Amino acid sequence: MEITVVKNEKDYVEIELKGEEPGFANALVEILLEDSDVEFASFRQDHPQAASPIIMLRTKDGNALHTLKTAIKKLKKQAEEFKDAVKDAKKPKK
Repeated sequence: MEITVVKNEKDYVEIELKGEEPGFANALVEILLEDSDVEFASFRQDHPQAASPIIMLRTKDGNALHTLKTAIKKLKKQAEEFKDAVKDAKKPKK
């Protein structure tokens, strides 16, 4: 995945996720919206087949890029937990 920072201000950031599907962007936005410091989080994709998703994030007081990084860590942890749950589910029951 290639990430391009489109806009980076103290309380606002836009990043383009080149080559990524909108499902990843949607999952990240859902986690961002759980943060009480997030004023606005969404993504857009100019064309469903030809464009990459662009995540837009505005925070109330904090550093938007830091908030984004924190959300990415949380998403990674959730993905690891899901992976472990799938492994456990595949084990035969005794």
